[in-house]
Amino acid sequence: MLISPFYKKHIQKKEIETKWKNEWGAEIILSHGSSHSLGVAILIKKGVDYTPHSKIIDPLGRYIILKAEINDKIYVLISVHAPNKDKDSFKFFADLLARLNNENLDEEENIIVGGDFNCPLNMILDKKGGILTPRKSVVSIINSIQGDLDLIDIWRVKNPNTKSYTWSQNSPRILCRLDYWLISNNLLD
Repeated sequence: MLISPFYKKHIQKKEIETKWKNEWGAEIILSHGSSHSLGVAILIKKGVDYTPHSKIIDPLGRYIILKAEINDKIYVLISVHAPNKDKDSFKFFADLLARLNNENLDEEENIIVGGDFNCPLNMILDKKGGILTPRKSVVSIINSIQGDLDLIDIWRVKNPNTKSYTWSQNSPRILCRLDYWLISNNLLD
């Protein structure tokens, strides 16, 4: 029997999904994307009082938006993997904000965005080495999202002067904080 490459990849994705769900032992919402370097997930811990209301899953593996009731509160959980080129990244974040606005998810009080933003937001604290020119357009759109949705960088709030990095390369030596958790300001505590 011949299996088309598309169908074979589909089978492989389903097999890995099943394997991960079995290992996790609870719900996993996945978007694999089209290559091995993309993909996002939201994992729900076993035993959490969780009722999904809506899911928006990007077929390119760049984001998942999950609106769910957790312990009698409504949350919008967003997992992102942003592009690393400025033009693509700016468009990604602008489109994400538009999507949230179109779905009226921007009106929710409990929003949590986590993932790989592929951009240091603070050149002094979030990057060491390499070109230290800020990616102004990308930082600007992320700041707009934070302002429009009343989101804070919770790690930076809790660690205001700490230099810590989530990505590195050896030659030339570059360290960056590219992964972020932005949460609704009312969730601070």
